[in-house]
Amino acid sequence: MRKLHIKFYLSIVGTLVAFLITGVVVMHHFAPPRLAMGGIETATGLVAVIFDENPHGADVEREIIVGLALQVNANVVLYSEKGPMIVHMGGRAPPVLTPAHLADTGWQMTQTGPTYNRRLADGRHLVVHPRHRILALGLHMGLLLTSIGAVLALLTYPLTRGITARLGRLQTGVQQFGSGNLAARVKVEGRDEIAALATSFNESAEHIEKLVTAHRMLLANCSHELRTPLARIRLGIERVADTDPKARAEIARSIAELDALIGEMLLSSRLEAASGVERAEPVDVLALAAEEAAHFDVEASGAPVTLNADAMLLRRLVRNLLENARVHAGGATAVRIESDAKQARIVVEDAGEGVPLIDRERIFEPFYRASTATRASGAGLGLAIVKQIARAHGGSVSYEPRDSGGSRFTVTLPR
Repeated sequence: MRKLHIKFYLSIVGTLVAFLITGVVVMHHFAPPRLAMGGIETATGLVAVIFDENPHGADVEREIIVGLALQVNANVVLYSEKGPMIVHMGGRAPPVLTPAHLADTGWQMTQTGPTYNRRLADGRHLVVHPRHRILALGLHMGLLLTSIGAVLALLTYPLTRGITARLGRLQTGVQQFGSGNLAARVKVEGRDEIAALATSFNESAEHIEKLVTAHRMLLANCSHELRTPLARIRLGIERVADTDPKARAEIARSIAELDALIGEMLLSSRLEAASGVERAEPVDVLALAAEEAAHFDVEASGAPVTLNADAMLLRRLVRNLLENARVHAGGATAVRIESDAKQARIVVEDAGEGVPLIDRERIFEPFYRASTATRASGAGLGLAIVKQIARAHGGSVSYEPRDSGGSRFTVTLPR
């Protein structure tokens, strides 16, 4: 299996090789300044030795200076001891040298660029002024580093991007799984540690999905099986002589509550297992809300809006909100249907005490009772089912307190 650290190592080695190749190419193209300086110093020193050891006439000296100028591709000027120019060879204007310049031998920087000054034995000065700025170390080093940096950037980006892109795709899969999509999986690419991590994630996700599915099936089956003994108990009570009507009524009420709880558990389990709405049809939300509100002596208002939804589930959603208002706030005070171009909203308001601040984040959780609720207020599945139905339709539900007191529950559904 190819290890990830091997890939990083090969990437670094490849980058260093590219660095060396680029450096060599650039140095070869621009000519190393130090080598050029050494060549000029050597050629000028050789001419100085010829002038010092074997004095020649002016014509011979001129020919030697012409040869030097051609050899080093530079302007060559012969100055007298006091400074006036004796001989000038080259296409450019001679460098302007002051007595201070002539007093110092070696390389100097003048107004026209770098020059090399060699003092002869008779006091004269042989000055070489390169025609091309190959000695501008700052410029050449800048070009060298810029070129190398550009090549490194071009080579490094696709390598690092190729390695980290798979991590990004793995992160996307993990986020989808964490948001509730238990069927989310990631593509296994390569044979390194990232691929092993993707494989482990897929295996873990599959295991978790099986566990959750089994849990949902167990809950649904248990809820379904509980109804059979409940039916037998109800039938047995009806056959028992009416010796204690009060006890019999209490048992019947308890059985009814248990039957309702089982029904809610079955619905919640089915909604949790479903990935969306199974049966969708055009539904007039205002008419549906008006029918349900009539059972609670409330009038529904708003503009008619038609959604492609499950009518039975929407009816249960509205009913649960109205029942929640009846149990906790003495009944709903308003039911409104609002809509715009993108979404529709079902708003149910009441004038009760509202939900305490510490409970607002959890009132939509299954089996959660607010701190002010009593055992007679239900099992805590009503609002959880509202949230599940809204989510199954691609929507959401939210709570906010009314300014005048009470609660406002808003279900938002896409059109």
